[in-house]
Amino acid sequence: MINTFHTSYNPPPVPPRAGYSKPRPVGNTSLVKFLSVMLLLLMILTFGGFLYLFQKLNMQLQGSYRDEISLQRLQECADSSMGEDSLTECGKLMEKYKAAMAKVSQANEKLSKLTGGPHFLGPAAHMTALTEHKDKTSAFLKTSSLLWDEEHSLVQDVRLSNERDKLTIQDPGIYFIYSQVTFSKNSPLSSLKQSIRSTVPKTRQGKELLKSFCSLKPNTSNLCTASLVGVFRLEKDQQLYVTVTNTSLVNRDSCNFGLFKLR
Repeated sequence: MINTFHTSYNPPPVPPRAGYSKPRPVGNTSLVKFLSVMLLLLMILTFGGFLYLFQKLNMQLQGSYRDEISLQRLQECADSSMGEDSLTECGKLMEKYKAAMAKVSQANEKLSKLTGGPHFLGPAAHMTALTEHKDKTSAFLKTSSLLWDEEHSLVQDVRLSNERDKLTIQDPGIYFIYSQVTFSKNSPLSSLKQSIRSTVPKTRQGKELLKSFCSLKPNTSNLCTASLVGVFRLEKDQQLYVTVTNTSLVNRDSCNFGLFKLR
């Protein structure tokens, strides 16, 4: 008998044979574990890197803040109306500053000898007073401005005038300026004074930026040192120089004048 029954359904699957097992796909468990470990290490390194950068930036900001406070304090020390306690504190601050500047100067001298050149970054100058045996014409005593010995001074990106008394700014910006003058004799007519003065290129008129005083008893062999520090914005071709009451009263072995650019 012929079967004439038709249907659209697929025939049922053939039952598996006894002892047959379907092959399983090859697993990648070890690769997944390796990638997971690498991803975890990457996350740890990324977090550690961000934490390190944050700590470093925080330390730099704190250092910059302390430096700014120190500069502001040095600027306040230039005020002659401060009390005795404040002047004592300023004296201690100046001693720390001088010690730091001496270490920087020694380090740069050693580096300069090794490499054959100066290594200050940016304009800088540290001037030493012209000694008596180099002052052949006694020019030191003919003016109220101190004269500087370029041979024994540091001058970088700053120009010393032909008269050897003025420093001319080549690169405008904010500068830290300092000076130290030691007096060995008293003046019966006026007080012992030193000042840092400036000549603006446009007007050519001099103005006093900083001043300080000290006193000596008459007919004594003591020394008196007056120091100045300050931070100023200087223009191109602006000139700076140091004047005193009388150059004949100055001990030339302890007179310095300098500056360096902050930014």
